[in-house]
Amino acid sequence: MEIKFINYLYNEKEINFTIEYKTITGITGTSLTDYIEILTQRKQGKGTILVNEEKITKENIKNYQKRISFIPNLLVIPKYVLTVNELMKQTIKQNNLIIKDYSKKIRDSLKIVGLDESYLERTLQTLSQSEKKILQYALSLISNPELIIVEEPFKFLDNKNEKKIFMLLQRLKEQFNINIVLLSTDQNALHKYTDNMIFIKNNQVILEGPTTEVYQRVDFLKKNKFLIPEIIEFTYLAKKKKSVKIDYHKDIRDIIKDIYKHV
Repeated sequence: MEIKFINYLYNEKEINFTIEYKTITGITGTSLTDYIEILTQRKQGKGTILVNEEKITKENIKNYQKRISFIPNLLVIPKYVLTVNELMKQTIKQNNLIIKDYSKKIRDSLKIVGLDESYLERTLQTLSQSEKKILQYALSLISNPELIIVEEPFKFLDNKNEKKIFMLLQRLKEQFNINIVLLSTDQNALHKYTDNMIFIKNNQVILEGPTTEVYQRVDFLKKNKFLIPEIIEFTYLAKKKKSVKIDYHKDIRDIIKDIYKHV
């Protein structure tokens, strides 16, 4: 779904931004927790929210909220819940989800994220950090969301599992038409894995656009105290100090090709 916040007033700040349909959008900067509240509408402000051009009102706000899943930075495990199966059943109960065959739904959600049925009897304490992160996606899929909001999606993950999570995000976007929003301060990961970016400062959007374009505004980002992705910083310095004619890229291999072509 496409979501537009238009002249939206939150904490005395006017906010305008768009989450485009079928994209992975990164949000970075200060007050990221406020943007979780804004997107999920747990705390409501004033202004216009359009979802697929339909205005969100007091009458249909709950329907909007049902279409969203939020994945926190760490897996929250309720007391007395020991296994993966128990946690997934607890999630259905807590969210008051009406599911005809909940056992099938649980298995299907695990299958989508690449976990087989053997995980159902695994105790949660035996799961690795990456397995817990993947399980969070399975939990989020139980409600059939159209938008998944993820807090610090790649924290605590090594390169192998980071790529694994990204492949899962791509699959959810392409195969299941789910919008993904990543809230993070990891500029390297955001540059590498997002389609669009939104930069926040003092609760306001100061820059928004396609990832490949906005990260080229290095001077602007530096001026506003944002860290620059390593691959962008390398290209920026090569262009500025060495006068090397190379373009900005997401992949280091493309930079190497550019260097061989122009140097």
